[in-house]
Amino acid sequence: MESLVEEQPRVVHEFQKIISSQMLSHAYLIDNASSKVRQQMAIWLAQSQFCENPQEGAPDQTCQKCRTIALGDNPDVLEIKTEKQSIGVDDIKFFKKEANMAATQGNRRILIIDEAEKMTVQAANNLLKTIEEPEGNLMIILLADSAKQLLPTIQSRVQTFHLSNKSNEDEIASLVKEGFKTEQAQRALQVTDIKYLINISGDKYESLMNAITNWLKEVNKQKINCFVDIQTDIMPLVENKNQQHLVFDMLNQIFSDILSIRYNLEKSTLVSVDILNNKNIKRVIEMSDDLFTAEQMWKSNVSFQAILEDLSLKFVD
Repeated sequence: MESLVEEQPRVVHEFQKIISSQMLSHAYLIDNASSKVRQQMAIWLAQSQFCENPQEGAPDQTCQKCRTIALGDNPDVLEIKTEKQSIGVDDIKFFKKEANMAATQGNRRILIIDEAEKMTVQAANNLLKTIEEPEGNLMIILLADSAKQLLPTIQSRVQTFHLSNKSNEDEIASLVKEGFKTEQAQRALQVTDIKYLINISGDKYESLMNAITNWLKEVNKQKINCFVDIQTDIMPLVENKNQQHLVFDMLNQIFSDILSIRYNLEKSTLVSVDILNNKNIKRVIEMSDDLFTAEQMWKSNVSFQAILEDLSLKFVD
């Protein structure tokens, strides 16, 4: 994983200092970058706890224990991964039970939860109990697109490390093959993970972006019939669950952009002007909260179209 050290030197070095000082926490949240890089970071951190020849807090990644972790063969390193739309409470209960068993390869057990943003509210609350009162020598590593997608109670009880969003050149190249322009691909990878951009062309991505911004502009004008735009303009462009996820990621980024524009913070990503300029800051934050709730409902298998139409009514209320 030499590329990890090169691409994420700040986070790697911070973890090295923490490990060398024996100040590791029992729960971490790692976000940003791509799912591949987040996974690499979690594996590196797990290896650091079992490596036979660590160097200044870093695993050598070549010893037998490091190799078995990389291959997923260490019984003390458990990973929750799912192709489902959500991670349910039963999934969390099962892996918590496994994680709390006695370690067999060392003195620690590690639970990695990939795509932690998929946890339902019930699953997240169940995990929260373990984070607040950890049993044994258990480390929990949460991986997510963005920390903002997790419950505030989870965010406040873990140590968060934001990876660099330096886009992977291979991922950019794959999107360019799908018709994205290079700058467009870089921007898209700042908004969402590569897996949610698979099988979507650059033109379709741009069309979806335009449909979403036009819908929000109608919301800004308080047009009560803007929910019709969901059916006529957005739904024809959304073919599967990955693209539904992409819509939520775009919306979350737009709200983040609007707050950045209002407070003159860092450069915005998707919109360069405040398309909700008729809404005061309190209302924008309320709308962002409504969006978070809507996304949680979607994860619980409520109809995507129905959720967006309901959001339209709430946004113009």
